[in-house]
Amino acid sequence: MRADAENETARGTAGVFEPTAIQKFGVRDVPEWVRVGDHEAYVGYIADEGEGSSLGLAYLRFRAGVRFDFLWAYDEVAVVTRGSLTVRVGGEVRTAGVGESLYMPAGVRGTFDIREDVEAFCVHYPTDGRAGREWQGPERLPAEEEIRPVSIDEVWN
Repeated sequence: MRADAENETARGTAGVFEPTAIQKFGVRDVPEWVRVGDHEAYVGYIADEGEGSSLGLAYLRFRAGVRFDFLWAYDEVAVVTRGSLTVRVGGEVRTAGVGESLYMPAGVRGTFDIREDVEAFCVHYPTDGRAGREWQGPERLPAEEEIRPVSIDEVWN
């Protein structure tokens, strides 16, 4: 099998997520990016409930200076691939650098406090759709209306 054909099989057909196949992804495989509020904070979903996944899979790209509160309805792990990811929870500060991870449990409020440009790959359970339907806690942050699609050119240069 040719190397490019092998890669095509490993990723799925034409970059489409296939929940029953072993796949390889990179940041360039993100089909659509969303922007969080007026921040230079972007999330690119690879897969979620709509694609038949039981996990949410996404990349994030935040610019230095981004700061906003979050409250997830799912458990999430962010693996830093570039820069560093800093989160404040109460009086504590947690920073993960390249190759390190942050675990952010459902229902714990935190604040992103981005000190340098960061890129991370995030995995969360359950999917955002399922978590939104089943969540019984306070209003999730950021609010749904603060999230909107953007052009890939706006995400990173």
